Amino acid sequence: MKTFLVPISSLREKKATLIYAIDFAKEVGAEMIYGIQLNEIKEEDHLEEIIAHAKKQDIDINFRFFEGETIEYIREFCEDYNVDLVVASANTPKTSDNEYLDNLSGSIVKRTDMPVLLIPENYEYKSIDTILTAVKSGIVHKSNALVPLTETLVETKAQMTLLQVKTPSYLPEDLMFDKDLAILTSKYYSSENATLFQGVLEYIHVVNPDLICVFRRKRGFFEKLWSDVTLDHTVKKADFESRVPLLVLKGEQ
Repeated sequence: MKTFLVPISSLREKKATLIYAIDFAKEVGAEMIYGIQLNEIKEEDHLEEIIAHAKKQDIDINFRFFEGETIEYIREFCEDYNVDLVVASANTPKTSDNEYLDNLSGSIVKRTDMPVLLIPENYEYKSIDTILTAVKSGIVHKSNALVPLTETLVETKAQMTLLQVKTPSYLPEDLMFDKDLAILTSKYYSSENATLFQGVLEYIHVVNPDLICVFRRKRGFFEKLWSDVTLDHTVKKADFESRVPLLVLKGEQ
């Protein structure tokens, strides 16, 4: 991963995400593009703090200001600048108590085909030693879907635990595992639960991950979670929530 895009609607509210993105970029050797709405340039104090932190970490930041619909700008910049990963916020101060993702972060997940790293509110970067990847099926249909996960594992020297959750819609062919996914796996668990989220909750204290990884899915639980069928793009905590950074890989799994 060489280029991160961090879309920001408020420097004040999402400063922690910006700082995390800088530290993560340092870890994996990436450069960053900050996309800031023009009405936010008045927050110079936070901008100066972020620039100072980036200089300390020797990270290059490319600032881009925009007007108009945020999601359209994100799509354009991902294409124009060959963005490898979008870093967005979860549980911001404007997020309601029952929401995991607000409309901006939810829209990025639901309305783009980019891999997205979601950072919980006020979460500080720490070294990534263990990644929990939760899947229903071991088949990966997108040829490049695993790139962000693979490069994160390589650059951080982390170990990956693979959790397969057999839900009521589980099919026998789901036991077939993509060879690249199998190669990345250091430890494997299998669970039977109503949803993938419930499987993650069952094993999160067993694995104690520094990062959780999931796939977008057009079948089963994530069909409802990541679908773009209404104007409301929020994600409720009752459907899914992560207290550690969550990497959502692109494409149907």
